[in-house]
Amino acid sequence: MKHEHMMDEVHFADETPVPPPDSDATWKVMIVDDDDFVHKVTELTLGDYRYQNTPVQYLHAYSGAEAKVLLHENPDTAVILLDVVMETENAGLEFARHVRQDAGNSFVRIILRTGQPGQAPERKVITEYDINDYKHKAELSEQRLFTAITAAIRSYRDLRTIEQGRLGLQGVIAACSDLFAASSLQEFFVLALEYILRTGRCAGTSCTEHAAVAVARDGQFEVREARGVMDLGPTGLEPSARTIELFEAVGRDQGVLVLEKEFAASFFNIHTDQDFFFYASFGRSLNETEQGLLHILGGNIAVALSNLFLTEEIVATQREVVLTLGEVVETRSKETAQHVKRVAEYSYLLAAKAGLSEDRAQLLRMASPMHDVGKIGIPDSILFKPGKLTEEEFAVIKTHTVIGHSILKNSHRRIMRTAATIALQHHERWDGKGYPHGLVEDETHIYGRITALADVFDALACDRVYKKAWPLEQVVDYISEQKGKQFDPSLVDMFLRNMPEMLAIRATYPD
Repeated sequence: MKHEHMMDEVHFADETPVPPPDSDATWKVMIVDDDDFVHKVTELTLGDYRYQNTPVQYLHAYSGAEAKVLLHENPDTAVILLDVVMETENAGLEFARHVRQDAGNSFVRIILRTGQPGQAPERKVITEYDINDYKHKAELSEQRLFTAITAAIRSYRDLRTIEQGRLGLQGVIAACSDLFAASSLQEFFVLALEYILRTGRCAGTSCTEHAAVAVARDGQFEVREARGVMDLGPTGLEPSARTIELFEAVGRDQGVLVLEKEFAASFFNIHTDQDFFFYASFGRSLNETEQGLLHILGGNIAVALSNLFLTEEIVATQREVVLTLGEVVETRSKETAQHVKRVAEYSYLLAAKAGLSEDRAQLLRMASPMHDVGKIGIPDSILFKPGKLTEEEFAVIKTHTVIGHSILKNSHRRIMRTAATIALQHHERWDGKGYPHGLVEDETHIYGRITALADVFDALACDRVYKKAWPLEQVVDYISEQKGKQFDPSLVDMFLRNMPEMLAIRATYPD
């Protein structure tokens, strides 16, 4: 496959008539008149009238009150043939005002028909009641009625097409915002499929629609997310032969392809050397507006997906740099480099269990490996001493919190500012007997409290230059005993409830 540029070309199907929105393929014409003869003559005169190959459905109301109910049940009415005088002299005009003001329906075309034109002056009712046409009943011959209905339905169709385009563009704009805000690839897939289907969604009940995202490498396809009843390959993981054929067609140009009833798009990620394919089938013909919107949406998906990969690359790079820095510090102090990885994972787990948002938990996960970065400023003679430290030497060791904070505090990066707080506070205690500032209870930031517990657990459970690892039971007893003293009581409870997951992390990153 070629991976140079996404193509700008879109392939449209032959233009098809725009079906009446929100209906079962009919143009709804409401006849509002208290004379049953008018209803029958109107239907008889129009006969089997069709516009753009779509028939008319007649709705009948014999008073303004009946018309209000009928319009409420059929908001997608295209045309209203409205009599002025019914149960009252102005019942028709009152209904027209209801349509525009109370019902807020600006799309339906209203043709006012009156047998007494003097009672409803044409200029006044057209301007004051938003009437679209004014006819004397005696004027409405077969040809004139045909012309009036055709012009009204055409106007209604054009207004709905414009509205569809406006709402569609709003949807595409909303999609951009949501797609760019996606924090994971899986979340992105879910949002992309939802917006693709929403853009070409069928209004009736007879349409079947489905969509999928597939990832390909070296010609092997795997479905990562699907909506609706997808036709999958033999294993249930790969797309059907038809879908793969479409993927290969669009993949040759790395772009967007819109067919009569289908959408396909292909994007290449240089960081993972993978092709990402998006596919949707709508079970009906797409009109020109929908095809254009899908093409725009496809381009936005490409940009947002590229942005997500770049963001992930930046985050991964930051995490690798932080872990490496933490490992260098721990290696210098003769402690295992796996210590910082375990502390990061313990901290993330405790943060998630404590109810922190995913964003904050991930931030702690990335920043906590630098909790001991200040040890870089501690002399080797003290840092590497195998025996017990003197009071003076311990006082020097304690300065690593302030040194670490001073190294990191001036950064404008969120992760570095978080790491500065953790470096400074991870030796504070719940009872206020910690260092460097003797903070009490939640005066210590939640990040510092979590890292303190994670750091002590790992330090006690693993070998150090100055001691052997404690048995797990002894470690648990110590942490339990220090609840409300050294550690935040709620975090200790969280730690004990999730001990199996903590041990699983330790097994994943052994010394």
